[in-house]
Amino acid sequence: MLSYLVHFTQAFIPVSLLTGLLLALWRPVRGERGVLPLLLGLAAGLAAGAAVYQLSLRLEVLTTARTSLYGVAIVAALANAAFLFNQGKEGTASSPRWWGALFFIAALAAVAVFTFLVYVSEQALSSVNVLNTELILNIAGVLSGLALLLLLIPLVEHLGGKSGRRLVCALLLLASLLLVVQWSSEVLLGLMRLEVVQLTSMRLTFVAKVTKYLYVLPYVQVVLLALLAFAFFYRREVPAPEQLERMQKAKRRKARSLVVFELRWFKAALCCVCVILTVFLYYDLHASRPPKISPPVMMTPDANGQIRIKADLVKDGKLHRFAMVTDDGHVVRFFLINKSLGQSSKIGVVYDACMLCGDMGYIQEKNEVICIACNVRIFRPSIGKAGGCNPIPLAHSLEGNDVVLSVQELDKGARYFSQVVSRKVKDPVTGKELLNTKAPFRHEFKGRTYFFESEASAEKFQKSPETYLGEQQSRYYRTQGYQEPGGVN
Repeated sequence: MLSYLVHFTQAFIPVSLLTGLLLALWRPVRGERGVLPLLLGLAAGLAAGAAVYQLSLRLEVLTTARTSLYGVAIVAALANAAFLFNQGKEGTASSPRWWGALFFIAALAAVAVFTFLVYVSEQALSSVNVLNTELILNIAGVLSGLALLLLLIPLVEHLGGKSGRRLVCALLLLASLLLVVQWSSEVLLGLMRLEVVQLTSMRLTFVAKVTKYLYVLPYVQVVLLALLAFAFFYRREVPAPEQLERMQKAKRRKARSLVVFELRWFKAALCCVCVILTVFLYYDLHASRPPKISPPVMMTPDANGQIRIKADLVKDGKLHRFAMVTDDGHVVRFFLINKSLGQSSKIGVVYDACMLCGDMGYIQEKNEVICIACNVRIFRPSIGKAGGCNPIPLAHSLEGNDVVLSVQELDKGARYFSQVVSRKVKDPVTGKELLNTKAPFRHEFKGRTYFFESEASAEKFQKSPETYLGEQQSRYYRTQGYQEPGGVN
């Protein structure tokens, strides 16, 4: 629900904001005759955006349709801005200026509905084709966003109408400029994908920069609404006490009620700003964040190079996460879980990494273990079996009530993980102690990283690694696929 509410609001908040500003700008010029055409233009844009999306899906030209639609929207925004700069001294509206506003609002609505429909196609309203709670909640999120944004249109129009034409034009131009920057990056990206323009580092940098900070745009649009509200509050007419004293009782009551009425508009605007900001911030800072793994228990091998874990500790059926730091500083995570509650012989022992998705790890939800990277749910009894998004099996043995893992087997899986911590290491040539994170030279051999105090010692090592290391087994790489464990399962 929250995801649909946020994405619907982000897609359509510029439509509500700019429709309200255009109504505030054009109603004094064209009167009530200006309201219906703007609303019809808005409806036509929504219908056009939906039609373009459906047609592009059927013809499999989604990138072309998106690029063309954004290009048309840029032209409409620039045309409307040019007409605003060329307003006559008396504030009258010629047909080209009026049609420019209609064209802009229609293009804006088309882009908004197209953008939201693309999101819906990527994140289905429901995972099944029957009425269920998920579908109802997602539709409720869309309807909540629709109600909020419909409220914004008359609210922005009223605030803008009382805040002055210059401020309305300034906010309209600023909001349009921000949208043009976003649309320009989309058009450029589409043209590069379609190979209409050449891919260059400068163009790619522009697209990457805009995309990186695109999440800020909805917040800026909310800030523009807040600025309009405070400008309205500052410019509202409040009779002085002396003026009220000189008024007749009826006029005094009318003046006071008008002040209260206008204050309610201001409070309504602040409420909308607070609600939208709260929803956006909660979604960005909490709801949309991927789940995090629990901190692992750090384990230290015994004198025999083994890690022993009591089987009784994992009989509860919960995921128990551990980690060991290798000689070169790699943090190797693994977890144990009882696949069949109450039977210690059914313990699954695996690396906390996926052969397909990497080392983001796994979390547990009821009887399922979830791969964080791709959200695949794994039935608990299948833990310990290789394949798909199952965690990578780890060789181990059972000795009495102990689950025994060898350092050698754990070390083989070090390359499954990317986390490296600071650790004292030795130059294999000179024997000098170094910090792995500060060593001036390093070299990889059979999946292990070796550190050197000088370039000379690094070169000696590279010429004949076996001279300094002897025979060593290679570590595993994810690209090699699953390797049969050497221990007893």
